[in-house]
Amino acid sequence: MVWIEHEDGSIARGLIAVLSSDGALVWLRGAEAVIAGREVAVRIAFSRSAPTLAARAAVKWVRRIDETAECELEWTHQGHERDQLAMLVASLG
Repeated sequence: MVWIEHEDGSIARGLIAVLSSDGALVWLRGAEAVIAGREVAVRIAFSRSAPTLAARAAVKWVRRIDETAECELEWTHQGHERDQLAMLVASLG
């Protein structure tokens, strides 16, 4: 699962279709506030029992299909959170 928080405080939730050390392709519901070119706060969870992983990303593009949005994210954060993301990506194979 993925949560994206926008500058206005609204949150869009969805699923990660592709995850890499450079970014992600996500499908979101309630993503009216997602705008290409903006930076967003991201939370990633791969199981309900695991803690979420915090990240920051730039929205590269958005394609809307009915009430769903397909978005490409490019990671912009550094430091410990980026290391945690790299370990998560490596663990997924």
